[in-house]
Amino acid sequence: MSTIPKDELDARLAKLRKAAADAGFDAILAFSTCKTQANVRWLTGYYTRFAGWQHVSGDDYAMFGSCAALIPVDGEPLLRSDQSWDAPRVAEVSPWPDAASTMQLGADLGKVIAQRGYERVGIDNWHLFPVVHYLAMKEAAPAAELLETRLISEVRRVKSPYEIERLRKAEEIADAAAIAGMDAVRPGATEHECAVAAEIVALEMGDIESAGNPIIGSTQSFGTGVCLPSREKKLKPGDWMVFDVLPRYEGYCGDIARMRLAGDESDLDPTLKRYYDATLLMNREVIKQIKAGISTGELNDICKELAAQEGVADILSPLLGHATGLDVHDIPDFWDDRSPLQAGEVITIEPCLGIPGTVGTRIEDVLLVTEDGSESLTQAPRELVA
Repeated sequence: MSTIPKDELDARLAKLRKAAADAGFDAILAFSTCKTQANVRWLTGYYTRFAGWQHVSGDDYAMFGSCAALIPVDGEPLLRSDQSWDAPRVAEVSPWPDAASTMQLGADLGKVIAQRGYERVGIDNWHLFPVVHYLAMKEAAPAAELLETRLISEVRRVKSPYEIERLRKAEEIADAAAIAGMDAVRPGATEHECAVAAEIVALEMGDIESAGNPIIGSTQSFGTGVCLPSREKKLKPGDWMVFDVLPRYEGYCGDIARMRLAGDESDLDPTLKRYYDATLLMNREVIKQIKAGISTGELNDICKELAAQEGVADILSPLLGHATGLDVHDIPDFWDDRSPLQAGEVITIEPCLGIPGTVGTRIEDVLLVTEDGSESLTQAPRELVA
């Protein structure tokens, strides 16, 4: 059975079913991959761990690495994985008796939809759902409307006390990992050495599977914001390292970004110091504005105004943050989402500046939204100089 308590899973299922009925669906199809796990994992505790090719017959291969849960408004849910060799784990983890593996995911689900007479089926993670499965499902259930929805993702936005407890722990681990990485920063250390110092702590304290690939690099290589640490590049006095660390705890994603200077403040280029100060200002001032009822789009507007005030608007990343949970990057994000935040959502604030090949900054905190403010789940020091 799933390691998630039964009462927690039952509450999630009831919440989704009510939302599905209110939206006029007969059933919702939750779809997840090994990289985007949240929808199926939230409902069942099961997730796929690998992706790749699997031989089917003759010269045919199929791509594996996904799973689906069919949740009717009334009736028994079911769980399917496309990894035939993972069938024992599917049956062991599933909270429902109807759990199996199949390489014909779309066709098998379509047969169930047709047999049960579902007329309106919402497919969550529509943008990930493979065409090959959609076409097979449509062929097997031609009378059913298969409709795009993000209903599960919306239902998951407000976290339960069970989830908040795990996100707190994930952020404790993120704090410890970021501090370990920052402590390794010194002139002569390589980017790789500093990155490994952070990642060892993340893996020792958290799940063996992290929430995502860390983004760790020094002054010049971090300009793009998605760099990989170099084994060869040694830090010079005045360089800084950025640590965007992504541990996991019982499936829940930790996230944090901190910066640390190699050397002392006298080594710091004044322009880089100005960028750092502007990033820290945006981080602190936007966090002060978080509360239930404000939208992430409004928070993004506030950040843009501060960037203009500080003269860095032209190098500000358009993405200020995102929600986090079982997926590290969930809805809402901060591009221009005008839906009001609710108490119990967990979001990041991570203003970033970047000039490719020159400099990059990022200071990220994870916040629990409350009715009249927020609670920071990250505690690691933000100081650039040790």
